[in-house]
Parts: sequence; structure tokens; C-alpha cells
Amino acid sequence: MSTASEEFGQGVAIADGLPIGVFVLRAPGSDLVYANRAFHEMLGSVPATDPRATMALLERSLRARDGVRYPGERLPFARVLLEQTSITVDDIAIHRTDRARVFIRAFARPLRDALGVVAYVLVTFTDITEEVQARSRAQIVEQRLDHVLSHAPLILFAFDRQGTVTLSEGRGLGALGFRPKQLVGRTVYDLYAHDPALVANADRALSGDEFTVEGHSGSVVLETTFTPVRDADGAVEGAIGVSIDVTERVSAQKRLLQSERLASMGTLSAMVAHEINNPLTYILGNLELVARQLSDATGKWPAAPQLLRWVNEAHEGADRVQRIVRDLQVFSRRDDDCATPTDVHAVLKRALEIVDSAIRHRARLVQRWAIVPPVLASDLRLTQVFVNLLLNAAQAIADGRAAENEIRVFTEYDEKNKTVVVSVEDSGCGIAPEVKAHLFEPFFTTKPIGVGTGLGLSTCYGIVRGFGGHIEVESSAGNGSSFRVHLPATAPERNAETSAPARGAQPRRGRLLVVDDDPNVARTFAFLLSPEHDVEVSLQPRAAAGRVLGGERFDIIFCDLMMPEMTGMDLHALIAESLPEQAERIVFITGGAFTPAASAFVARMSNPLLQKPFDKKTLDAILASWLGR
Repeated sequence: MSTASEEFGQGVAIADGLPIGVFVLRAPGSDLVYANRAFHEMLGSVPATDPRATMALLERSLRARDGVRYPGERLPFARVLLEQTSITVDDIAIHRTDRARVFIRAFARPLRDALGVVAYVLVTFTDITEEVQARSRAQIVEQRLDHVLSHAPLILFAFDRQGTVTLSEGRGLGALGFRPKQLVGRTVYDLYAHDPALVANADRALSGDEFTVEGHSGSVVLETTFTPVRDADGAVEGAIGVSIDVTERVSAQKRLLQSERLASMGTLSAMVAHEINNPLTYILGNLELVARQLSDATGKWPAAPQLLRWVNEAHEGADRVQRIVRDLQVFSRRDDDCATPTDVHAVLKRALEIVDSAIRHRARLVQRWAIVPPVLASDLRLTQVFVNLLLNAAQAIADGRAAENEIRVFTEYDEKNKTVVVSVEDSGCGIAPEVKAHLFEPFFTTKPIGVGTGLGLSTCYGIVRGFGGHIEVESSAGNGSSFRVHLPATAPERNAETSAPARGAQPRRGRLLVVDDDPNVARTFAFLLSPEHDVEVSLQPRAAAGRVLGGERFDIIFCDLMMPEMTGMDLHALIAESLPEQAERIVFITGGAFTPAASAFVARMSNPLLQKPFDKKTLDAILASWLGR
């Protein structure tokens, strides 16, 4: 049997060439008797002639991984003396004087003398810094992955060759009604037996395809990537996948598509309205002329009364077409954000016509309209507000019980605050307090999917605020709702189209020029105006401009705004350059199709704008106002 001294000598010889730190302590006092070069390098010191200084440095340098001084009784060489056996510890870090930190694994072994008494303790320090840092990095990655799975709306899953789920993690599971790990052990064929598409995706992945699909799971839209997992021989042994909740993205895309469709419909509506208004102008004009002739023939021609009734019925039908076209124009105008003095009652009337069918089957309509001044708003935007509020009122009432329910529309003028107040009230289901607090939040809705987007009331709120007003809501569950729209009042604006002649004033006979590329519209002008005025008609705007620039003078020039050869804007510019007084007498005519340039032109010009179709009464109002100038 070798002695402790022999073992020590052999150990020293070996230790001098090792890359690990080795030192020997004498038992039982733990005096340092040997330390190799690697130990001193690890400690960050040079070999000292005083072993006690080296031990003092060692004790100061040894820390736990969290930086706390390592307990002396837990040091491996102390435990060897206490437990009389070999000890391994790997939670020690050396904090060197140069601020570097070395993580070590310490091994301590007792060396015994001939009597079996521990005479020395051999200690080795192995540098495991890279291992610890790698493990730390792995833990950070794992923690981040856990964080992502806990907070991101995704699902991480895996299943084996038999379709048995082996991994099911991610917050996205909550949207499907599951918890993390809840699906582990179940097969995709049992879970999705009701959904052949999902089963087909699993089979496709197990056949070796890697692909991404988008699909619905209830109300949730998931974008899922499937990746096959192969063994060492390349055979598919399962699949992994990631599902991302893209419900909001899909909804946003649908909203964008809907906006694009609405924009396209608006452009189409403007074009259709323009094309209808031209023939409607001369249809109404000719019907008015026929009615006038038949009225004069009553008593002279027996058939005249019956024919007059038929003509009046046709005129009512044409008027109905005119109202429909004007509704189309309201929702297709490009200058809808332009705030001008607006008649609230005219806008309400239009909104009620639009939602008439939605209200009629649910409630009785009660109206009480006071005398109110105009408000500074856009009639298109205001129509949008009232249509939304009226539809919400109708949808709050069950269908088929119209006799038992009411929708009330009131207007009043708040003299104190100088505001016009429009109230829309219903006798419907009412609004719970917790819902009321979120009414005007974008995308908040209590309606089923496909019925409401949650944008209606938030849009109304934004529009009304934009006009300097506000909306109040009074409601409780089961007691109906009341929405009150407050809009700042403004002074009425004179309009050439609605201005009436002064009492007793008679317009003088005037010389008029009608410029329109549609011969039927131009001829209708002539028929309606020629009995009281001298009317010239031109189907060619360049020729008309030449007549004016050549010296002819007119009291009023009725000019179509949009013509293919030369627009009314171009004609106005040509005449205004030389004869501004004649340019001021141009009354523009429009069928409703505005280009951006035409919209800007109309907004900055003071010339009147006459909407097609028009009647004799409207023309007489303009003539009475202008022929006195």
C-alpha cells in the first residue's frame, strides 16, 4: 500500500502538466501545500511564496453564481474533512481581481496515510464557463420562447405518424377553447373529424409536404405552416406546425376591399346619375310642357282631363326616379368633407327615405321637427350619421311588431348654446351600462359577425366632432335608447337655386344662351324659357364662346359643366379673360359627375350651380334673381 507522501508526490508530478487547476491542502488545518500553474491562472494571480496569501485570495474570490460569498462550510475541501469522502460541486464561480468571472466545477478527494487517516485533500478546479454560458443562453432562449408562447397569438403543435398530438402550446389555443398541453395524447383525426380540410392537411404533412394554409376554426382565422419531421433514414415520422391568429389581418383586408368596392360604387353611381339626369331633364321638362298644354285644353277637349292625369302620374314616377338619383349622388360626391351651411331637415328626410324599409317592419315613425337654422356640415357626412343612428334604432327592435314600437325623430334649437339638436330615439332593447361605456370605440360591436363591424358609431362620433358638435346617449337595458346629436348652428346661405324673387317683382324679358352638348336637354331649355324670354341654343361650346367674344351679350348663359369638346370650366376661363362681366353671368349646369378638377372649380367659384333635372319653378327663381342685375 502506498503512503500519503507517495501519493502526493505522484499527484504533483501529474498535476504540473494538467490544464485544470490543482491544489493540495494539508489536513486537518487546510494549509496550502501545493498549487499548479493552471490554478493560479484560473485565480488570476501569480504563484505566491506565501501559501497563506494564496488561500486568503482563494477564499475572497470564491462566490456562488449569483455573486454572493460562497459559504465556507460548503466548500468541497471542507466537506471532504467533514464527510470523509470525495465531493463534487459545480455551482462555484471565481471572481478575479481583474473583474473576470470563471465558473468552475470543483472536485475534492481525501488522501489518507498508512493508518487510513485523511492527511491531505486533493482539489481540482475545471473551467466550465462556456458550458454555463451556453446553458444560460439556452435558458434565455427557452424563457423567451415561453414568453412568446404565453403572449403571442400563435399555436405550436406536433403530432406523430399516427396523428397523435405530442406538443400543444401557445396563447392562441385560448381562442379555440383549449389550454396549453390539453390536446396532447389525442389524435388529429378525433379532434377534427368534423373538419375534412384539417384532416387532409395533417395527411398532406405526413406524406412529406411542407406548406402553409389559411383556414377558419369557428370565428378565428389561422395561418398554419406544416413541416414534416423525418428520421435518420429520411422517412416521415411526424409533423410540426405553427398557427398564427390572423383574424384581425383578414378583417382589415376585408374592410379595405369593402372600402375599395364602395369607392368604385361611388364612381359608378356618379356616372349612372349623370347619364340618367340628362334624359330625365328633358323627360320632366316635356311632361311639364304637355301638362301645361292639357290644362289649357281642359273644357275644349273631352280627353284632356284623363290625359292630364296620366301625364301627372308619369311626372310623379319621374320625380321618384329623380329622388333616387339624388340619393346616389349624395353617396358618390367627392367633395363630401366640405362643410357648408346645411339644412338638417333635408338631410334627415333623405336619410329616412334610405332606411324606410328597415324601419317600416319594426316600428312606427314619429317625427317632430322644429324651425331650426342651418348647420355647418357636409350633407353627405351628416346623412351617413343619421342613416347609422336610424339603422341602429331599427336593429334594436325585433322584427314584426311595428305596431308596438316607435322610432322617434325630433329636432330643436338650443338657443343658449346656439346648436341644432337632432334626437333619434327607439323603444328597443336598450344598452347595458358596461356596453354603453364602449359604444364609440372603433371595432366594438355587440352584433353578430357579418351584421356589424363596430365602425358605425365610432365613425358618427368622429364626423360630428369634426363639425364641432357632440353626441349624447341615454339608455338602459330594456328601456330603449336616445341619441342626441348637437351641431353648431350657422347663418343661412343664399343660394341661386332656391332664392325666390321679391314679393311683387316680375322678371323682365331676357336674352339667354343655353350651351349643352345634349340636344334634347338644350331643346327642353328652349321650350321652357322661350315663351317669356329670347333663348339662343348652342350645342358647340367653342362656337358659343366665339359668339360672346365676337360681341354678342346675354343676360344669363346656362352652360353644362362637363362636355367632351370643351368643358364649362374652359369656356368660363376663355370668356373671363376678356369679358369678366359676361363670365359672372354664367350659371353652370351639372348632372352630378364631378372630376376632382370640377369639384375644386365649383368650390372656389361664386357662379350658381343648377342640378339636373330641374323644373320650371327652379328656372323661374334663377331668372327672377338674375334678370334684375
